[in-house]
Amino acid sequence: MKTDIYKFFILLYISFLIPIHGQQLVKKYSIDSLTLFHKRIPVKHDSVNYLEITKDPESSRKKDLIFFLQGSDPSPLISEDDNGKFLLLPFDIKQLSRENIFVVISKPKISVYQHFKDLDDNFKVDDPKILTSYFKYNTLKYLSDEVNLLTKIYAKDKRIRNIYVIGHSQGGRVALHIRHKKIRKIAVLSVNLFGRYEESINRMRYEEISGQDSTLDKKIEQEYLSYHQLIRRTRFGDTLDALSLRSYKTFTIPGSFTELEKIKIPVLIAYGSNDIGVAFSNDIIRFRLAGKENFSFQVYPLMSHNFERHTQANNENENHWQQVFEETIAWLKK
Repeated sequence: MKTDIYKFFILLYISFLIPIHGQQLVKKYSIDSLTLFHKRIPVKHDSVNYLEITKDPESSRKKDLIFFLQGSDPSPLISEDDNGKFLLLPFDIKQLSRENIFVVISKPKISVYQHFKDLDDNFKVDDPKILTSYFKYNTLKYLSDEVNLLTKIYAKDKRIRNIYVIGHSQGGRVALHIRHKKIRKIAVLSVNLFGRYEESINRMRYEEISGQDSTLDKKIEQEYLSYHQLIRRTRFGDTLDALSLRSYKTFTIPGSFTELEKIKIPVLIAYGSNDIGVAFSNDIIRFRLAGKENFSFQVYPLMSHNFERHTQANNENENHWQQVFEETIAWLKK
C-alpha cells in the first residue's frame, strides 16, 4: 500500500513538469540586431516563460545553447524607455550570438517585458502583490526544475550542438542543483559555495576588522542565532515577508558545497576578490577541491559581486561584466 502511494506521488510530481503543450511562441522582438523569441511552455497550474536570443534565426547552421541564470532581482528581461526596448542584461551578446543561442528564463510571476516607468530605479518590480507571488515560486527546487525541463527539450532540438550553463549569484546556486546529464560544462559566478549566511558573516567580519568596530560582533552573533532558528523553522505563512524568508531558506540551507562535490562535468568557479562575502570562503574551497581535475577557478582581482572595480584615478567604478562573460564563454568552449 505504501509503495502504491509513493508511486502515485511520483507520477503526480512528473505530471507537473511535463508540458501540457509544446513550446508556444508568445512574441517576437528585434532589439539591436538580435532576434528575441518570447516562448512559453504551459505546465500544470503554471507556465515557464523565457527568451531565446540569437542572430540569424533562419540559419540551418548548428549553434551552442547557453543558459544564463540570473541573480535574485525580481526584474523583467526586457524593458523600454524613450530610446526604445532593451535587454536587462549586464553585458552585450550581439557578437556572441553569431555562434550561440542564449536562453534566459523569466523570473516566476514576473513579466518578460515591462516599461521602465512601472519599475523602481533599479529596474525591479516593487508591487507587493506581484512580489508575494514571485517569492512563493522563487525557490531552489522550482527554478532548477525549470532548467531541467528546458534542457530536456533543447537536447532534442536539431539546431543545438552543445548545452552549457552560466549562473550568476542565485543563478549559480540553481546551476549546481540541476541535473547535468545533457550539459557539457557549467560556470558559477559570484557564489559563496558554503552558503548565504557565510556570505553575510564574511562581510560583517570584514567590516568589523577594517573599521576596528567591536560592536559589530553582536550583529554577527545575531546572524548565527538567525541561522539556527531558520534551520528549525518548517512552517511559513503566505505573507510577503514569510514567503521571502521561505525562499531565502531554500537557497541557504543546506549550502551548495555538498552538491558541488557531486558534479562530474567541468565546473568553472569565478569571483571577484573584492566580493568580500564570496571571496574568503571560495579561497578556502580551492583547498577543499584540490586534486579534483574537473574544477577550475578564476579570481578577478579587486572586482566586486557584479564585477566592478574602483579606480583611484577618477574615483569611479569600472564595469568589467563584458570581460568576465566573454572569458567565461571562452572557457566553456575550450
